[in-house]
Amino acid sequence: MPFLVPREGDVQLLVDLLGGGPLEDWSLGLYNTAITPTETDTAATYTAHEAAFAGYGRKTLSRTVSPATWNTPVSQAPSGSPAWSGRTQVGHAQYGSAPQSWTCSGAGDSVFGYFIVGATSGKLICAELFATPRTLANGDSLSMTPVFEAA
Repeated sequence: MPFLVPREGDVQLLVDLLGGGPLEDWSLGLYNTAITPTETDTAATYTAHEAAFAGYGRKTLSRTVSPATWNTPVSQAPSGSPAWSGRTQVGHAQYGSAPQSWTCSGAGDSVFGYFIVGATSGKLICAELFATPRTLANGDSLSMTPVFEAA
């Protein structure tokens, strides 16, 4: 599953980290074309291929720390199987206690991955291609729990 923070996202994350101003919320979206993320991607790379199934809409990821939004960051073993990092501990934050979910309520679509953009800046923060696409038909659901880890 190629996960990437493109150049545009690198710069926006540094602005957020060092800029000292208010943080913008993020929008979590799904895309319906087999796009492997690259360094030069922008939000338009994914929004041009955004999911179109009935019942779809982007999810707002509030940029706060609370039980309902980003959980308090902790140090823990890296996730994944195999783990994405050889370090024994990495910084970890998960969004809420329940996954973000979409339910197809009519015409379906194939979902190949997700992307996160700044809700006001429109900058692409990151994108990931799923290992296998998910084909959604009427009544099917797709759920995911956003997690950020840093080593």
